[in-house]
Amino acid sequence: MDLFYDRQNSLGLKTDQTILVIGAGGIGFHVTKMLIMSGIQELHLFDFDTIETHNLNRLDVSVSSIGKNKVDVLEEISMSLRPDCKFNGYPFEFQDYMLPDKKFDWLIDCTDKLDAQRYNQSIANKKNIRYVKAGYNGFSISINNRVASWGDAPDGYTIIPSFIAPAVIVSGLVVTKVLKPEMTEKEISTNVLNMLH
Repeated sequence: MDLFYDRQNSLGLKTDQTILVIGAGGIGFHVTKMLIMSGIQELHLFDFDTIETHNLNRLDVSVSSIGKNKVDVLEEISMSLRPDCKFNGYPFEFQDYMLPDKKFDWLIDCTDKLDAQRYNQSIANKKNIRYVKAGYNGFSISINNRVASWGDAPDGYTIIPSFIAPAVIVSGLVVTKVLKPEMTEKEISTNVLNMLH
């Protein structure tokens, strides 16, 4: 497996971490895959939701995945990509009592409900886990070290304009933030279209 990571060894990525990802939609799905492909040693993922037809414009899964739980699909993908990763999938809503008694380095919040985000951040604070909230709406993206530090965050699911590019851009930036120690405090809130000059 070391050959997988030959070309990244000189980049100073911190892969000896245990990561908790909450939400496996557009961002969480790609964050999980990118972390596993980067060689993260242990990952825990929570999401009670299933894959629906409208998810297929941003999740690279087959139509046969429709109706399956997102965590179950990601576990199968992850194990086929990196069978050496310790992947722990929980196909239900995150509650702190479900967490194993271990030290987590990061809680990556990819949820879309304000109450859930506040709860997730409170658990991260209580358990001394670094917290990052990732989101997007159309072409607007954000990565923050706390809840609702930009824009509106209504409680309850809202349908937003979305396609794969903003989700993958946010995911890549989150993975960089988590794996590069000098990036842990960095945040961004911008429109993807403003990033291109």
